[in-house]
Amino acid sequence: LIFYAGHGEIDKKQNRGYWLPVDSSYEKRSKWISNAIVADELKATDAKHVLLIVDSCFSGSLMRSASKASSNKKLDEKYIKTLQRKKTRLVISSGGNEPVMDNDGGEHSYFALKLIETLKNNKGVLNTQMIFENIRKYVVSNTDQTPERKVLHKTGDDGGDFLFFSKLEDSKLKVSQDYIGIGVNIESVAEGAKVVGVLKSSPAKKAGIKK
Repeated sequence: LIFYAGHGEIDKKQNRGYWLPVDSSYEKRSKWISNAIVADELKATDAKHVLLIVDSCFSGSLMRSASKASSNKKLDEKYIKTLQRKKTRLVISSGGNEPVMDNDGGEHSYFALKLIETLKNNKGVLNTQMIFENIRKYVVSNTDQTPERKVLHKTGDDGGDFLFFSKLEDSKLKVSQDYIGIGVNIESVAEGAKVVGVLKSSPAKKAGIKK
C-alpha cells in the first residue's frame, strides 16, 4: 500500500506527471519524482497486491493507466480467495487532470477525510471498488474534482484486488490465513492517514487480522 498526499505537477513538454516531495521546488527539479520511476518500481516489486492512493493535484495524470471495470460480484469467501490469487496493480486518485482541494476547512482534504472514515467504519472486508465508490460520491458532491480508479498501465495486473480486512472481533466473514498476503494497520494523524505497520507475506494472526 502506497499513499501519497502532496503536490503534483505536469511537464507539458515531456507529457509526464511528477510528484513533488516536501523538499522539492520548481527551482529544484532534481527532487521531483517521475511517474515513470514510480511505475517501474511497481512493476518490479515482488508484492502480489499493490494499491497506490494519490491525493494531489493532477493525480489522475501521474499514471498512464486503463480503467478498472466495476464488478457486482458478492464479496464472499470464494471470491475473496480468487482476488487474492491474482496479481494486482491499482491506483485510486483524488482527481483527474485537474487541481484538487487541499482540505475541507479541517485537517484533511475531502478525499482523505472520506478515505479515513471508510476504513475506520469497516466491519468486514472492503475491496477497492467499495472504497472508491464511497469516496467518489462524497468528493463529487462537495468539490469540482472527480476521483478515479484505474489499473496501472503495463505493470502486470491480472484482475486481482487489494482488500482491507477489519480487525474487529465481531467480523462475520471467515478468511483462510493461507491467503493473507499483506497486513496493513492505518491510523489517523494530523497530516492524514499513516501506515503504522506492514507485514509482507504474513498469516492473518501475525498481521493482527482476526476471524
